Amino acid sequence: MGLVPDIDEQASRDNARDLLKDFRRIARMAGRPLTDIKSPTVTDIPRATGYGNLQEKRLTETFDAQQTLETIIQALALLPVQSYWVLFYSYCTPEPLTGYEIAARLNVDNDGVVRYMRHRALMEFAEAFPGEKLLVFC
Repeated sequence: MGLVPDIDEQASRDNARDLLKDFRRIARMAGRPLTDIKSPTVTDIPRATGYGNLQEKRLTETFDAQQTLETIIQALALLPVQSYWVLFYSYCTPEPLTGYEIAARLNVDNDGVVRYMRHRALMEFAEAFPGEKLLVFC
C-alpha cells in the first residue's frame, strides 16, 4: 500500500453514476432550472408562514437539495472540458439524450466512444467530489 490507498474504480463509478442519475430530481427539489446550471440563483424564503414540522421538513429538503446541487456543479467544474461535457449531456440536460445525440454534440464517431468517455469521466467526477464521499477504497 502506497501513499494513496487503492480505489475500487467500479464501485466508485457506480456511486458517481447513482448521484448524477438523481441530478434532475435534485435540481427540481432545489427549485433550480436545468437550463441555468452554470450561474447560481438565489431562492426566496417561502412567502407563507408555515406551521408544524411539515413546513420545516420541506425547507430542510430544499436546502439539502440546493447544497447537493451546488456540490455536484462544483465537482463538475473541476473536470477536464471533455469529461464535463460528456457528463453534462448524459445527466444534466432537461431531457435525457441518447448516446448518438451525445456523440453528435461532442463531435465523436459513435456512442461507443461516448460510453468510454463517460466511463473515464465518472471516475474523475468521483475523485473530484468533495470529501471522497463517492470513492470506495479496497
